[in-house]
Amino acid sequence: MEKVNHITNHDRFAESYDSQVKEYNSYGHDALFGMCFEYVKAGDSLLDLGIGTGLSSIHFAKVGLEITGLDGSAGMLEECRKKSFAKELKQYDITQVPLPYPDAAFEHIINCGVYHFFGDLLPMVKDSVRMLKSGGIFAFTVASQENDISIDFIEEPTAWGISLFKHSDDYIRQISEGLNLEILKVQKLLVNSGDPNADDLLFKLIVTRKG
Repeated sequence: MEKVNHITNHDRFAESYDSQVKEYNSYGHDALFGMCFEYVKAGDSLLDLGIGTGLSSIHFAKVGLEITGLDGSAGMLEECRKKSFAKELKQYDITQVPLPYPDAAFEHIINCGVYHFFGDLLPMVKDSVRMLKSGGIFAFTVASQENDISIDFIEEPTAWGISLFKHSDDYIRQISEGLNLEILKVQKLLVNSGDPNADDLLFKLIVTRKG
C-alpha cells in the first residue's frame, strides 16, 4: 500500500472535513473541551497544535480564551480562518521543534487528533511543555493499544494509506512523569475507523497539568 503524507491528505479533504467528522460521529474534540473546562477561564491564552479546521479550540474561544493555532495544512487553516475565532493562525509543521514561540508563552495547550500519526512523541510533547506556563493545562489525544503491552508504540496500516500509531499507557505515563506533567483525567473513546472492514479504534483523551 502506498504511503500518503498526512499533511497532503488533509489538504485534499479540508473542505469536507467538518462534514466527515459528523458523518463518522467523531466528537473527541467536544469531549476534550468538556474535560478541560473546569481548568480554564476567559482571557487565558491557548495554543492549538494541529488546529485543523478549529473544531477543538473554537469551543475555548466561545468561552473567552485567546486562541493561537498551528497546522501544516494550508487547506485546513483556510477552513479554520473562515470561522474567524482565532487571534493567530500560522502554517507550520508541528513535528519541527522547537516550535516558533518562546518559553512559557501560553496558559494552555491542546493537541487533538494528531499524535496517532507519529510514533515517538517525546520531542513534540517536550517542546509543548516548554511553551506552557506553570500550572497550565496540556490536553491531547492518542490512539491507544487495546491490550496494553510493554511496547511504547505500534504502527498499523490503514485503508487510506496513512500509518496509525497506537501508544501504550506506560509510554504516556513515562513521558508525563519525566516532564513534570500531572495526569488529571483520562477518558476512553471509541472512534469510527472510516474503514467498513475494520473495527472502531480505541482513543484516549488525556488532560495533564504542568507542575
